[in-house]
Amino acid sequence: MILTLIRDTFTPSETLGKLYIDRKFFCDTIEPPVVPNAQHTKGCIPLGWYKLQLTISPKFGRLLPLLYLVPGFQGIRIHAGNNRDHTSGCILVGELYYRPTAADGNLATSFTPAECSVPTLCHSKLTEQALVDKLKNETTQYEELYINITDTDRYPVERAILDGMSNLAYCK
Repeated sequence: MILTLIRDTFTPSETLGKLYIDRKFFCDTIEPPVVPNAQHTKGCIPLGWYKLQLTISPKFGRLLPLLYLVPGFQGIRIHAGNNRDHTSGCILVGELYYRPTAADGNLATSFTPAECSVPTLCHSKLTEQALVDKLKNETTQYEELYINITDTDRYPVERAILDGMSNLAYCK
């Protein structure tokens, strides 16, 4: 089973993306920003392929996916969390919406994403549990799990290579 995280939005505060399982959309994600800052001193996980395994997290006390051999990082997990303040390097999962800030005005008013400034994940705990259940139920003890972390610019080329296409000009 292969998970693919395609990062598509990069801000100074966070990195947003979409997680796919075997090329089917599963959920939205939030990670630290690409460029390190005061809160996230390492930034987000480098692009690449990583082996995944379900293990009990000492920090969270529950079964969570763990990414192996992430350069410059240790203990990188995929877990629940609502916004950039809930990660110090891990991948947060859920459904993306934009939460109004105090400067956005009356919280009872309906807002569009352009009017709000804080990307937030809802249904995060449910999404985490669904991911863990899917990984547990759809893999055998002999099957290995991998995650490909990429971005919208690189993904078409990677798909072409994986699909065995010889003419990469197709991807432009």
